[in-house]
Amino acid sequence: MRFHTLASGSTGNCSIILAGKGSDQVTVGLDCGIAQRTARQFAESVGASLTSLDAVLLTHRHSDHSANIVPVAARAKAPLYAGEGALGTNSRTSWSELQRRDVEYRAIADRGSFKVGPLLITPIEVPHDAEPTFGFIFEADGQRAAYFTDLGRTEVLLEKGLLDGIDTLVLESNHDVTMLANGPYPSMLKHRVGGDLGHLSNDQTSELLAAAAPTSLKNLVLAHLSLKNNKPELALEAAAAGLAARGLSGVDVVVAPARGPLRESPKLF
Repeated sequence: MRFHTLASGSTGNCSIILAGKGSDQVTVGLDCGIAQRTARQFAESVGASLTSLDAVLLTHRHSDHSANIVPVAARAKAPLYAGEGALGTNSRTSWSELQRRDVEYRAIADRGSFKVGPLLITPIEVPHDAEPTFGFIFEADGQRAAYFTDLGRTEVLLEKGLLDGIDTLVLESNHDVTMLANGPYPSMLKHRVGGDLGHLSNDQTSELLAAAAPTSLKNLVLAHLSLKNNKPELALEAAAAGLAARGLSGVDVVVAPARGPLRESPKLF
C-alpha cells in the first residue's frame, strides 16, 4: 500500500492511496481542494492517475477539501464516498450537481467499514466545525495506514486499540500556539482554529503521540501545517518530543508540503 499527500493545508488538500497488486490493484482519491489539472500532474508524478480512480473519499465539506471532489469523481467515473452532511451545502457539491455529472454517491458513517477491491476503509468521525468530518483507516497488503486532519481534539484517537498496527500515519500538526496567538488572524479566527472544533496544535499532536503512537509506527507525515501560524521545524520538534516520550525510535517523520508530493528526505527520530 502506498499513501501520497499531493497537497496539504488551508490552500487545498488532496491525497491518493494505492493498494493491491496486479489486476487487484486499486487507486483511491482522498479530497480535492486544488485545481484538477494540478492534482492530475501531482498524481502522475508518483505513478498514479487521478482519472482512473476506483473510489473517491471526502473528509468534510470545507472547500479546501471539497472544491473539486465532484468533478474528480465524475471524470474518473468513480463512486463518491462522503457523509450526508458533507454534500449539498454549496453549488459545487450540490445533489443536483452530482446528478448532472452522473456521480454515484455512497454514504459513509462512523466505524462503518467498507471495501474497495482489497482495500478495507474505516471512516472515523472526528470533532471539527463541519459536521460530519471523517478521518480514515486503511488496511491492505498486510499494512495499516491512517489519515487524520481537521480535528480540534484528540480523544477519539486515544481510544484503546484504534491506532494499533498503524505503520503509516498522516496526522495534523496545524499551528504553533504562540505563533497563532501573535499572528495576523483576527480574534474570531484565532479562537476557531485553536478551539475544540478547529485544528490540532503542535503541542496537541505531540501529546497524542506521547500517549498513543503505536509501536508499529514507521512513517509519520505531519499534515495541514498553517503557512502563517507554524514552521516545519517547530512541528518536527514537537513530534520528535512526543515520539521520544512514547519511547519510539526509528520513525521516519516528514512534513507534507502545501503543494506537491513529498520530495524531502525523511527525518529519523
